[in-house]
Amino acid sequence: MSLTSATLSALLNVVLLAGVPFLGYGIYHKWRHGRTLAEIARRAGLQMGETRYLLYALGFSLLVIAVLLIWPPSLELYLRRGSAQRVFKGLGLSGVSMFMAILFGFVKTGFPEEFLFRGLIAGSLFRRMPTVWANLIQAAIFLTPHVLVLFVMPALWFLLPLIYLGALFVGWLRAESGSMLGPWLVHGLLNATVCLSVAIRSAA
Repeated sequence: MSLTSATLSALLNVVLLAGVPFLGYGIYHKWRHGRTLAEIARRAGLQMGETRYLLYALGFSLLVIAVLLIWPPSLELYLRRGSAQRVFKGLGLSGVSMFMAILFGFVKTGFPEEFLFRGLIAGSLFRRMPTVWANLIQAAIFLTPHVLVLFVMPALWFLLPLIYLGALFVGWLRAESGSMLGPWLVHGLLNATVCLSVAIRSAA
């Protein structure tokens, strides 16, 4: 995949998974409640929040990255047909692979998924029910599309409990900080790390 194709694919994901839902969300809140764009953005998690939660997100990410580096998942799993990381095969550690990993981790998957699941869905749940229940539910909702991935890559079943636990952590970050930036940082760093790991290990 060329850099141009990768960039266009990432931007399309942002539009479909973040832009379109936010447009509908914004229109509803403007029409139903008369809220301003700034209020709507804040409710969707588009605010800074307290710095300490970004530090928690960074610390958690570095811990998981360390585990991935010490006990990396089987490379074969990521090189199978249907794997999103397959395009990183043989790239090695280079400017191109780093750019594509950041693009995939932070733009194509991290931002749109966190905006949709933590920004909009989790934010709405946290305002409507007790935090513990809202967090359990939002994590289950986030897990659902990942379960569908098993139809393509059934060998990744062992990741599901880890994805759920991770979703609980970033859900907690969203609830406590009121921001989706911490969850986005976690999601982006972990996805980018996996992509770079595939690029480096498959080029060896």
